[in-house]
Amino acid sequence: MLCESLMLLLVERGVIDKDQAAEAIDGVIEVKREVAGKRESVVVSMASIALLRAVAQSVAAATEPVPLAAS
Repeated sequence: MLCESLMLLLVERGVIDKDQAAEAIDGVIEVKREVAGKRESVVVSMASIALLRAVAQSVAAATEPVPLAAS
């Protein structure tokens, strides 16, 4: 929940864009798939992936900042 909030704040403030956030989440999902059944149980990995997908959906729905018009 904290990580999701921070990621949303970064997107909404224009620090990162949605594509960068999605790329970061996809990277974590890939790592979770790699460690499933090796360093953590498959059940834990799958639950983590489900949560990460929910965060990805939340970020995709986030409001991006509106660029300021040039004067």
